[in-house]
Amino acid sequence: MTLFRRRAAICAVVLAAATPVALVAQRSDSYTWKLGVNAGIMAFQTRAQDTKVVPSAGAHFLIMAHKGGLMVGVDEGIGSDQGKDKDYVLFNDVRRFQAIMMAFPISGPIEPYFGGGGGIITAVGPRIDGNLITDPADQATLLADAKEHSASGFLSFVGGIQGRSGRYTLFAQYEASTSPSDGQLLHGAAQTLLAGLRVGLGSDREQIGGGGYAVK
Repeated sequence: MTLFRRRAAICAVVLAAATPVALVAQRSDSYTWKLGVNAGIMAFQTRAQDTKVVPSAGAHFLIMAHKGGLMVGVDEGIGSDQGKDKDYVLFNDVRRFQAIMMAFPISGPIEPYFGGGGGIITAVGPRIDGNLITDPADQATLLADAKEHSASGFLSFVGGIQGRSGRYTLFAQYEASTSPSDGQLLHGAAQTLLAGLRVGLGSDREQIGGGGYAVK
C-alpha cells in the first residue's frame, strides 16, 4: 500500500509539472519574424477591359505570434498598356499594399493556413493616350480625373498551404479581394495565385529564442 501511494504521488507530481508545458506548447516558429518573396499571376479588370491576367511579384514580412501572425507586404501585377484599345487611360502595373491577419491552425511538415485583411490597390502611373485625345487641355483634365480614381481600398481573403524546414518555408496561396467602388479605373475583384519562400529572421521575444532563431 505504501509503495502504491509513493508511485501515485510520483505520477501526480510528474503530471502537475508536465501539464503547464503542454498547455503553453507552441509552434517551432512562434514569435519570429519572417521575410517572404513570391511570384505568380494576378487577374484584374478595368472599366474598359475584361479580365486581364499578368505576371506578379512581391515581398512581405510575416510577424508570427502563437498560432497566427500579421503579414504586411506589397505585390505588383506587371502589365503593359492596359486599356490601350478600348479606353483613353493607359497604365502598366497594378500595385497592392496590404495587411493580413493569418491563422496557422495545424503545426506539422505540411500546414494549411488562411487569413483575412485589406489594403489599397492602385493602377500605377496612369496616362492619357495621345492618339485618342489630342487636345492638351483635355489631356490634363482627363489625367487629373484618372489619377483621382486610380486607387481604391479593398478587403481580401487568403488561403494556402506551406511546408517548413528549419528557418525556411515554401508556400503557395490564393487570394481574392473585393471590387473597388464604382468609378475607379480598376473594376471587379482582383485575384492572385502565387508561390514563394519565407526565411526566418529571428525571434521577437528574447526569452524564447535568445535573440536568435527560435528552433525547437
